[in-house]
Order: sequence, then C-alpha cells, then structure tokens
Amino acid sequence: MRKCIICLFTIALLLNLIACSPTLAKTTYPDTIKRQIIDNLKEKSADFDSSKPVNIVKMVKTPKKHYYMVLFTFSPYHTEHLGDAIFKKEKNKYTFIGGLASTSQKINDYAMYLDDVPYNLVYGFNEDNRIRTLRLATLDKKSSYTALIKKGTYFVHFKKLLRNTNIEKMKSFYIIDCYGKDNKLIPWAECVE
Repeated sequence: MRKCIICLFTIALLLNLIACSPTLAKTTYPDTIKRQIIDNLKEKSADFDSSKPVNIVKMVKTPKKHYYMVLFTFSPYHTEHLGDAIFKKEKNKYTFIGGLASTSQKINDYAMYLDDVPYNLVYGFNEDNRIRTLRLATLDKKSSYTALIKKGTYFVHFKKLLRNTNIEKMKSFYIIDCYGKDNKLIPWAECVE
C-alpha cells in the first residue's frame, strides 16, 4: 500500500513538472475577455476587420485592486496594431470597462482614470528587451517622470498622478528620451516606430 502511495505521488509530481515546464507554459485568459474585446472593437471601431485575428499578448494587474490591463494585437489595415483594454474582475467575472486605444507604433501613452484616480499609462512592444527606461515630460516641462521598463516582449507602466489632476485639462505627457542597455540613448525612430 505504501509503495502504491509513493508511486502515485511520484507520478503526480512528474506530471506537475511536465505541465509547469517552460516549453508548455502558456498564459491562459478567459474566453470572455477576448470575446468582449472583439465585440467592442466591432461596435466602436469602423476600421476593425473581424476576419483577421485578435490576439491577447499580455494581461497585468493595474495599481487599483480588481482592475486588469489587457494588451492585444489586431490588424485593421495592412499593419499590426497594439491595443489596450481595461477589465474589472468581480466574483471571477471580467467586465470590459474601457480602453481600446491602439497604435501601429511600438509605444502608446495616454492619461486615464481608474476609480477616479488619474494615471498616465505607457505600454508597448519591447522586442529583445531593447528599452530599459523612458523619460516622459509635458511639453511645458512642468511635469516629468522616469518609467523603468520591466523585461518582456510587451510592457505596461502606470504612473499615478496627483489626485486633483484633471486629465481633460492637463498638458499631455510625451516620451522625451528612450534608453536601452547600458543606459545608452536609443534613437527616436528605433524607440517608437
């Protein structure tokens, strides 16, 4: 009996190791997330082509509890776009609450609210981890900050703004400089286009 239990335990351990191996590891997302993104793109984007695939490439928790940022790719024309969608999770159910900004460039940024708290959002494509740091500032240079970019093919960075910031009236942030490995400046075109 004891040999049987040890044998079963060993088999379960091996199966767990196989299932957790990097070659088989895939992030899974609830089907409802992809379906809600597609439905909202159909409704809100005149140039959305539903015959082309929508692929979820990253899902991260936002600084506000129960909110998630989902990055996805789609092809409205001949170029691939990177888009975002924000979901709220309640009782294991994800509900689309906003987003759908997109870009054909490597990086996108804009200001947004999460539960009435203002944030500046920067997300993008970071092939070969080429970007390590972004410096952002308003055109009038009155506000600026540095965003450290985590390793990965895609990144998302939130910067909490002052509570009384009115994002409709504020000066927009722009990417001023882009730094890569060894803190070397990356030419603008390589960074964002």
